[in-house]
Amino acid sequence: MSTITAMLFKVSQNGSDYSLSGLRKVVAYVLLVLQLLVFAVVLCPLAALYLFGLLITTGLSLWRLIQRDYGKMDNDAAKNLELALNMLYSLALIQGVLFFYYSALRISGRRLANIIAGIYGFEEDDADGRAAVMDYMRQTRNNCQKDPSSVRGRNLVTFAVELMKPESSLSSGDYLSGARILDKLLSQEKLSEQHALIRQLVGSSASSTMLMEKLLQRLHYTCPLDHDVRVLAARIVAHLAGEITLTRFPQGIRCICSLLDMTTTTQGQKQDDHDDSAQSDHYKELMVQGLDILYKLVAVEDNCRIIINTTEGQHLLSKAMAPVSANLLHRIDHEAWSDIVQRSLQLMSRLVAAPGETGDKLRSQVLNNSDAISTMNKILNCEECTKKKLYILAIKILTKLPMAVESTSSMSTNRKEKFISLMVAIFTDETKDTSMRQMAGEALAVLSDQSESNATIIFKARDNIVNDLTVILLDVSLSNNRGYRKSAAEILEHLYIRYKENDAYLKNLTEAMKDVLPKVLTEIFLLSWTQKEKGTNKMKSPARNADIERQGCGSSHDNADVNEQTENVKEKKVDRKLYAALLSLSVTIFGKLITNHKDLDQLADKIAPGDTAFSFAGKLKEVVEGNSKQATANCLRILKITTRMIISLINLEAGRGEADMDSLMQSLSKASKTCCTWRAS
Repeated sequence: MSTITAMLFKVSQNGSDYSLSGLRKVVAYVLLVLQLLVFAVVLCPLAALYLFGLLITTGLSLWRLIQRDYGKMDNDAAKNLELALNMLYSLALIQGVLFFYYSALRISGRRLANIIAGIYGFEEDDADGRAAVMDYMRQTRNNCQKDPSSVRGRNLVTFAVELMKPESSLSSGDYLSGARILDKLLSQEKLSEQHALIRQLVGSSASSTMLMEKLLQRLHYTCPLDHDVRVLAARIVAHLAGEITLTRFPQGIRCICSLLDMTTTTQGQKQDDHDDSAQSDHYKELMVQGLDILYKLVAVEDNCRIIINTTEGQHLLSKAMAPVSANLLHRIDHEAWSDIVQRSLQLMSRLVAAPGETGDKLRSQVLNNSDAISTMNKILNCEECTKKKLYILAIKILTKLPMAVESTSSMSTNRKEKFISLMVAIFTDETKDTSMRQMAGEALAVLSDQSESNATIIFKARDNIVNDLTVILLDVSLSNNRGYRKSAAEILEHLYIRYKENDAYLKNLTEAMKDVLPKVLTEIFLLSWTQKEKGTNKMKSPARNADIERQGCGSSHDNADVNEQTENVKEKKVDRKLYAALLSLSVTIFGKLITNHKDLDQLADKIAPGDTAFSFAGKLKEVVEGNSKQATANCLRILKITTRMIISLINLEAGRGEADMDSLMQSLSKASKTCCTWRAS
C-alpha cells in the first residue's frame, strides 16, 4: 500500500521529478482501493477476532443459549443437533468464564503486588522495585501450582537472598533485583523481624559467608554499568557492618577503601556539567556509606586491632580522615560536604575513644595527622560549623588526643596550648552557644585532670581564669545551665590538686578556695537531700525542715543572703551530678585548708554565723541519710565523697561533739548496709 501511495505523488530525488500519468495512474488508484477494501474487510476483522475472540465467542454463546431459535426441531436428528449446539455453546461459555476469571486474577495479582510494594516502602515511581515484588509473587504462585509445600517459609527476604546467591543468579539483573529488595527492607526501621532475618541469612551465619564476600566484592566494582549494584551493596553492607569481623573477611579493608575515593568527588564538585555533578553525587554517596561501614566496624576491638596493625588498614584510616584533613568545608562548600565531614569526625571520635594499646595507636594515628588537627581548630572558630554542631565532635576528639602524649611526642606543646586556650576562651565567653560552652567546660575538666602541664596552660590562658571559674561556680541562678557549675567545680578541684608550683597562680587559687569553701558548703547543707534526684522517677519523700530559725542571732545582712540562697536552692530538684562535683571540690579544699580546731570553728562561723548549735556531723548525717534512700550511681558517689570528709572531720573533732559523731557513724553504718543490698540486687 505504501508503494502505491508513493507512486501517486510526485517524488523528488537528486533534482529529478518522477510522476504517474494516464492509464498507469488509473491502475494505481484501482489497486489502492482494492488494498483498502482487503484491509477493511479481511485484516481488520481478523485482528479484532484475534484480540477479542474469547470475548466475542463468549458473548455469542451466551446469546445463543438464551435465545434458542434453531428453527423446527421435530425429528430425532434435529433434536440431536440442538443438544450438540447447546453443548458447544456451553463449552464456549465456560471457556470464556475461565478466561475472565484468569484475567481478574492477573489484575488483582498486580494490584496486590502494588499494595505489598507500598507496604515495604517501594514508591509508585520505583518501577524496578515494584517489578521485583511482582516477580516474587509470580514465582511464588508458579511454585505453589507445582508443589504447594515448596512455599513454606518463603517470604520476600528469602526470595531476595536466593536471587543474590551465586548459584541462583542467572543474570546480573537477578542479583540487582535481590539487592534492591534487601536495601529497601533494611531502610524501613519498623521492619525489625525482616532485619533480624536478613542478619541471619546474610550477616552472621556461617552459611552466609559467601554472600557477604560477594557483597564486599561488589564494593570494589568501578565499571559505570555497575553503579547501581555498587550503591545497593554499599547500603546493605552499611546496615550489616556490625556483623562483620575482618578476621572472616580480610579482603574487606581493600573493598571498603575503594568507596572512599575523594578525588572523583572533589573534581566533580568543581564541574558545572550536569553529568559530572551526578557522578560526583554518586561517589559522595559511596563515601557516606563507606564511612558508615567503617564506623560500625571499629566498634569491635578486634577489627580496630587488625586495621591499625596492617598497612592497608592504616591507609584506610587516612582515606577516612581525608575529608577533614583536606578541609573541604572551608575550601569548597559547607553545605555540600558537611554530611561527609560529620561522618568522618564521628569515626575519628570513636577511634580516639578506643581502649588499651590499640586505642593508643589509633590516637597516635589521628594525632599525627596535623592537617586534620588544623581543620578541627578551624571548625571551632567557624560560625557555619557551629550552626551544624560540628564543634561537638571536634571538641570530643581534641580532648581525647592528649591521652596519646605519653606514648608519642608528635603533639607539640604549642598545639596543645592553642587548644586549651581556645577551650578556656569559649567556656568563659557568655556570648557563645550554650552547648558549645558546655562542651568546652567538659573538655577542660578532662584536660585539667591529666597533668600539671595542662593545669599550667589553663592558668596562663587567661589572667583572671580563677575569678571567672569562681563566678560561674557560685552563680546559683544558672538553673538551666548547671553543667557550667559542674564543669567549673571539676576544673577548680583538678587545678587545686594538680598544680604544685608555689607561685602567684597557686596563691591566687588558694585565696579563692578559702572564699569558695563556706559558700559551697552552705549551699550543700541547705539542700533538702530527701528530694528525688533530677531525672529519676522515684517519688518525692517529705522534705526535712531546714534549721534556719536558729540562725536568727546573726547579722541581718548575712541572714538575708542565707535566706535568698535557701529559696534558690529549694526551688529546684536535686541535681546530684552537680552536687557530687560541688561536694568533691569542698572535700578537697577542706582536706588542704582545714587543719585544726581553729580553722574548723572559723569555717562553721562563716557557714552559720552566730549559730552555736551548728554541727558538721549533723549536716553530714543529713547528706548520708538523704543519699542512702535512692539506688543511683550519683547517690553512691555522694556517699563515697561524704565518707572522705567524715574521715577528715574525725581527725579534727577528736574529743568534741561525740554525740553528733556517734549518730553520724550510725547513719553511715546503716547506709553501708543499704549499699550492700543495692549491689546484691
